[in-house]
Amino acid sequence: MVSYSPPELQPGLRADLAAAIEAMPSSRLIGLRVRGFAPGGVSLLELPMSPQVTFDGRVVQGGVVGMLADYAGVSAASSTLPAGWAASTTAFEVHNLAPAVGERLLAVGQAVQVGKSHAVSTARVWAMLGEDATLVAVATTTCRPFEARR
Repeated sequence: MVSYSPPELQPGLRADLAAAIEAMPSSRLIGLRVRGFAPGGVSLLELPMSPQVTFDGRVVQGGVVGMLADYAGVSAASSTLPAGWAASTTAFEVHNLAPAVGERLLAVGQAVQVGKSHAVSTARVWAMLGEDATLVAVATTTCRPFEARR
């Protein structure tokens, strides 16, 4: 196990973004929840463990872990964009480090650089069993910011 401390979130920050993410059909499919955001491009997402996201009823399938990491990284970058802007994933790379076993997964995204044409973030995914945390994946995400159509 590795030391884990959750980021300090700012209640209500980017509630619009949280609602948009949770409304996505793919988010609903896997049960993703947005726990919140912190200033400076930090996101915290949660995925409760369920047999539907595992390959054997116990271990979350690696593609689902990658999907969660992608959401965390891109949402961290998106949280820094002005109102009326969104972002779309252009690439992500995930390194699975340990089996994703526990009660829930927590993904922490951190924006590294956000510009007009692209943004880069990192994400760490933790498997939680009670208060015990195991780092199961690290990722880098790249996305393209764009002004959303009205």
